[in-house]
Amino acid sequence: MALTHAVRYAKERVVFDRPIGQNQAIAHPLAEAHTKLEVAELMMFKAAWLFDHHKPCGAEANIAKLRAADACFEACDRAVQTLGGFGYMRDYDVERYFRESRLLKIAPLSQEMALNSISEHVLGLPRSY
Repeated sequence: MALTHAVRYAKERVVFDRPIGQNQAIAHPLAEAHTKLEVAELMMFKAAWLFDHHKPCGAEANIAKLRAADACFEACDRAVQTLGGFGYMRDYDVERYFRESRLLKIAPLSQEMALNSISEHVLGLPRSY
């Protein structure tokens, strides 16, 4: 949702007789955030498919959680940046999305614990905690 708001704003906000989304400094970070959200969603679908078919899916679930939390936070951060001061105001949903996206990095499982699981169970590294 935050990215949708940012893209709409980038299309509508006109500075120097052109929409700000016409500038690569605005467009490229939004496009990058979109691609990361898409990849995270695909990983989530893979983990869900494995789970639905009663196959091991711990690694895929941890990877999906990690990538989705990062992608969500980045998309919200880009949205705040695109909207500028408006993105930080409580009157706009983007501020709430940004604040709430941070929670995904610590709950229900921290990023570090997901990485511990991947390093131990996928890469075969010794337990680090």
